[in-house]
Amino acid sequence: MRAWYLSILILAISLPLLAQEATNATAGKENTEEIEKLDQGTNLERKQYKDISERYKDRIANGIKLLTIISSNFGEDVPDAKAGLENIRKEYQNALRFYYRHAYIASGKAIQKVDKDVNGLLGKFAKVYDTKTQALLVECADAITSVEQSQIMAESQDSANKSFPNTYIDVSESTHKLKIAYYQLSLALSMAREDRYYESIVHYRIAKDFGIKILSDLKEAEADKKAITDKYSKDLSDNKNQIFSNPQATGK
Repeated sequence: MRAWYLSILILAISLPLLAQEATNATAGKENTEEIEKLDQGTNLERKQYKDISERYKDRIANGIKLLTIISSNFGEDVPDAKAGLENIRKEYQNALRFYYRHAYIASGKAIQKVDKDVNGLLGKFAKVYDTKTQALLVECADAITSVEQSQIMAESQDSANKSFPNTYIDVSESTHKLKIAYYQLSLALSMAREDRYYESIVHYRIAKDFGIKILSDLKEAEADKKAITDKYSKDLSDNKNQIFSNPQATGK
C-alpha cells in the first residue's frame, strides 16, 4: 500500500515537469494552427507587439552578451546563474522564431518576458558588483590613510635633522581618483534603484578600475604592483568586458 502511494506521489510530481519540458521543447516550433491561436489579436495589437519586438531585440541581445561574460567571471557568486542564462537563451530563441514567422503578438509577449528575466538576472549580479566595489573602495581609503600616516611619522622623526624621508608617495592623485570612483559608485547605485542594472554594472566596473589603479599606484616595488594586478586579475578582465582566463589553470 505504501509503495503504491509513493508511486502515485512520484507520478503526480513528475507529470507537470514532463509537460513543461515538452512545452519548452516545442515552443517556437508550433504548426500554423497553433501559431494562429497564440497570435490572436487586433491589427493595432499586432503593430504594437511588433514594435516591442523590434525595440527590445538589441537590448536583450546586449544583455545576453553581458550575462555571458559576467556569469563566466562571477557565476559562482549567483546561484543557478548559468542555468538561468541558458533558459533566457532558449526563451529568446523561441521569441525570435515567433517574430520571423510574423507572429508578432506571440513574439512581443515572449520578448517582454525575456526582457524581464534578463533584467532580473542582471539585478542579482549588480548586488555582487556592489559588494565587490564597496569592499575595494574601502581598501583604497585604508591604503591612502596608511600611506599618509606613515609619511607623517617619518617626517616627524626626521624633522630634527631637517630632512625628509628617502621615499615619498604623493597621495593627492590617488585621493582624486578615489573621489571619481565613489562618484561612479553613486551612479551605479542610482541606476540600480531604477532597475537599470545593465547601466549600473557599467558604472561599478569603472569604479573598480579606478580602485585597482589606486592600490597599484600606492605601491613602490614592481613586485607589489604585480601582486595587486594578480589579486584583481579577474576583475581587470571583467572591467574590459572580457571573460577571465587563468594562465595557471591553462598551464601557460
